Amino acid sequence: MRARPFNIMNQAPEAPIDHDALFKELLHQLLEPFLRLFFPQYAGKFDFRTMRFLEQEFFTDFPSGKHRYIDTLVEIFTLSGELILIHVEFQSTHKSDFPKRMFRYFSQLRLRRDTPIWEIVLYLPESGCGGIGFETYEETLLGETFLPFRYWCISLAELEAKEYLAKENPVAYGLAPLMQRGELSKPRLKAACLRGIVQSEITEVQTALLVHFVETYLPLTKVEEEEFQELIEHEEVQVMEFITSWQRKGRAEGRVEGELQARREILIRLLQVKFGSVPETTVQQVENISFKEELDRLLEQLILANSLAEMGLDGSYSTD
Repeated sequence: MRARPFNIMNQAPEAPIDHDALFKELLHQLLEPFLRLFFPQYAGKFDFRTMRFLEQEFFTDFPSGKHRYIDTLVEIFTLSGELILIHVEFQSTHKSDFPKRMFRYFSQLRLRRDTPIWEIVLYLPESGCGGIGFETYEETLLGETFLPFRYWCISLAELEAKEYLAKENPVAYGLAPLMQRGELSKPRLKAACLRGIVQSEITEVQTALLVHFVETYLPLTKVEEEEFQELIEHEEVQVMEFITSWQRKGRAEGRVEGELQARREILIRLLQVKFGSVPETTVQQVENISFKEELDRLLEQLILANSLAEMGLDGSYSTD
């Protein structure tokens, strides 16, 4: 099920954003820098060479009977040799019953695996935890609290983008658009994020993912886009070719067809990055796509796809 659109900076996206898929892929690609960014006091205790992502756990939420899957579960050893689980949930809304659900996840995971669990929830909107803090679920009986359960909470909307950009962490550059901008204009924030991403020592796939975060969560108006282009040229920010090719080709070749062709070239390049050589039939399929929305859907789907066939780009895909 696709997540409901999140209204970031008072601008609704053109199409629903699959927040869950984006953030799950972020954690799979960049869990170590994610933990070093938000929990530097703990990240140094882990041997990240032992990190192993586990298959998605399935639960029946009693007594409602709803079926739920937890978002991200990682098995990892500490430097002292202790095996623990890191469980991260992502929330695009803040619901009052979520702490109870987190407790149920913890309880069932602990019974199934009998392993210590570090629980974290990542919120897009404000949650009231002050940026980074704890949320608590409690049960009381006869006026006494007998079950206090706490888990870490990260509320992106309560963090300052400028503070996190200064940390020189690639994840910060991807998530800063979801934080408070302060005095930073949107074009300046975008330029800072893209500059940081390109200069980070990460893979091309990780770079593409973080750029996709910036493009998704920091949309610009036409006027803001012009200011952004001026910043790029004035500061000589060498953003990767596929980042700005949409806008550059749109102006040079005619906005509609230029943007379509730029998207086609970006999709083909990222397919090559992720899957290696791409058959000519697949290239031709992409070249035949004439709808921006379809190209955008494929670009988004690419993040989690495991094969060309899964994307319908193995010869069976139709553009009619």
